[in-house]
Amino acid sequence: MVNGLNRRRIIEMSGPLSRGESDSMAAMIACTRGWRCCVMAARGRFWLRQEGQSLVEIALMVPIFTILACYAVDFGYFFLVAASLNSAARNAAEYAVQGTSSTAQTAEPGAAVVSTLAIASIGLGGATTSTVSVRVCSGAVGTTPVTNVAQCTSPATGAGAVTGTLDTDPETTSTVPFQLSRVDVVYTVVPPIPIPTAILPNLTFHRMVEMRRIQ
Repeated sequence: MVNGLNRRRIIEMSGPLSRGESDSMAAMIACTRGWRCCVMAARGRFWLRQEGQSLVEIALMVPIFTILACYAVDFGYFFLVAASLNSAARNAAEYAVQGTSSTAQTAEPGAAVVSTLAIASIGLGGATTSTVSVRVCSGAVGTTPVTNVAQCTSPATGAGAVTGTLDTDPETTSTVPFQLSRVDVVYTVVPPIPIPTAILPNLTFHRMVEMRRIQ
């Protein structure tokens, strides 16, 4: 049991007390009827301690914010790739239809030249012949006589095969032979920060542009 003298000695030896310590000390002083009150007072003093709480919060939140920042960089890169592919396919289709627009050019540009221009127009360091597939459909490749539809190349490297069928120009006639030229660009994207395939299983982008050419 705690008598008045022992209470005074406890207070004098403890010195200045914080609010939580003074509450616990008061509970211990008031504990005069067995050890259960002392145990409850010690337990209350333990739960009032908050040292290290900020470190635990930082340890939990830093990995989450780091992952979110990395994914933000990757998704921004995906938008950049999509815009670059749109521009590359359009530039290549225009060149396949118009060529250099000079009097010295008498034939349509070949498929190999158009394909090289498409890859160069992407403008990204990872865009090479090993990651990009370009399919060119133009009169330089060949023409189906009856329907006047341009034939297409079949790229076997890069991002793999290209799917899709070239449309027939609805206004083509025997007297006004219109023909559609088409350029498909398929790019296998490698993000700056790797993303697990379970989150994004498909990282292949496909863009296509068709333009009319009068023969």
